[in-house]
Amino acid sequence: MKGLKYTILPHGFIENDLAWNVAMPAPATRDNKMPPPIWGRFPTYSVLISHPTEGYILFDTGSALGDDAGRRPASMDNIFPLYIKREEYLDKQLEKLGLSVEDISLVVCSHMHWDHSGGLCFFAEKKTPQKVLTSREDYVFGAMQTLAPYRVAEDCAYFRENYLFKNLDISFVEEDDTLCEGIDMILLQGHTPAVLGLVLYLESGTVIFPSDAIGSQLNYDGKLPGIIYDSLGFKSAVRKVRKIQQATNGRIVFPHDAQQFSELRPAPYFYE
Repeated sequence: MKGLKYTILPHGFIENDLAWNVAMPAPATRDNKMPPPIWGRFPTYSVLISHPTEGYILFDTGSALGDDAGRRPASMDNIFPLYIKREEYLDKQLEKLGLSVEDISLVVCSHMHWDHSGGLCFFAEKKTPQKVLTSREDYVFGAMQTLAPYRVAEDCAYFRENYLFKNLDISFVEEDDTLCEGIDMILLQGHTPAVLGLVLYLESGTVIFPSDAIGSQLNYDGKLPGIIYDSLGFKSAVRKVRKIQQATNGRIVFPHDAQQFSELRPAPYFYE
């Protein structure tokens, strides 16, 4: 689609054991019964889409202020420490482009894990309620874990506080659909009950954003992630994305692939 473009807004890095991203990356053997863990550094970012008629659409939001120190449970901070500068949070990244939350017409939140939904906090003071689209299955699943009396362990990737942000007008996606001309929405199982991905049909070609349903090239190549809700659902998501990729000769942009991220051009550069 002519005039459709996007840019990458980096939101720091998460460090963690690679086994969370790729299950059993270095399994023990008879000759090496105690292989050391592999500690990795993985990008986290959101995608700002400029649409010729619909304005600015934001795909994911990054983290909330304080997620790098004190806001999350200590156990989660120890397992997944976040390293982010103040200028890398969503509000400051938009400012670098001469924009603010007032300029965002729609937020598409792939799922409610803290590193994708936390930046919704920046819309609390927007003059009008911020329209948000997200997966119903994922939203309800996370809410049951964080808002119910029998709240799960504190190291869950869903947080109660991320469900309590003000000034949001949330609508739910329950099936694959067209968001607007040039942008499709796809639901992908596995990582959670249903992650919401986007397919952009740029003038230069198709770009697929599967979010954490397929975290990296290693996962796309068939290696199960360590964080997984449904292994069969994950395999189904890979097949679904592969079918789209092959039909369109599209490019897949993974959410936490350090190698690919190092090759991406961040804002203010726009791909179109």
